[in-house]
Amino acid sequence: MTAAIDLKVAKSPRLSDEAKWIARDIFKAARILGDRGSLSTGGPGPGPFNAAVRFGADRFVIGGLDTAFVVGFDGVVHEGEPNWFLQEVVEVYAAIFAAKPEATAAIHTHSPRLTAFAVAHRPLPLHYWAAAKRAGVAEIPLAEWAPRYSAKPVVDAIAAHPKTPVVLLKNRGLFGWSDKGVVALAELLNALEETAEITIWSEILGGAKPLPDGALDVYLAQRRG
Repeated sequence: MTAAIDLKVAKSPRLSDEAKWIARDIFKAARILGDRGSLSTGGPGPGPFNAAVRFGADRFVIGGLDTAFVVGFDGVVHEGEPNWFLQEVVEVYAAIFAAKPEATAAIHTHSPRLTAFAVAHRPLPLHYWAAAKRAGVAEIPLAEWAPRYSAKPVVDAIAAHPKTPVVLLKNRGLFGWSDKGVVALAELLNALEETAEITIWSEILGGAKPLPDGALDVYLAQRRG
């Protein structure tokens, strides 16, 4: 098991104004997911959630449903009161930001329908056009199982699937990332959660059928101009 980074408090227990604005976006992302039932099997409401937003070259704001602090990739807390419950996920976010230099935000959830695919060890095929064109890939891949909050499976999945915005963690939940900010990422995860539900329902009708060959590639090429 990978040991969690040992947090070290270096500076003020107060968040700067800039960090506060970022924290508000993290809390907003949690509400966007919670309001759509993407955090809990019980419908709208809170559930497992944490997120990180890049804050300078070597640190990020990490937060949950209602708490946040600024931490460096090395585990040094620069602003805010550290939440020790989030300590174990610091290493994963640091690894994601290192592996995806363009990413500005990342989120971890146990979104119920997406997690169903993770527990079934099934990648999520994006045969639903609205989701495929939004995610920019034809499938959300799996990351290998590992003990809680191990960074290696996520980094390995990024290397194997460099275009994917999300990976499903076998028997657990998911991590996603975006270069468009944490709120946009939450909206993407809602779209993928909806897609997972549609895909599950389609099994009753004989299974989801793939998009026409090349349709996504043509669309993405047109979008790139």
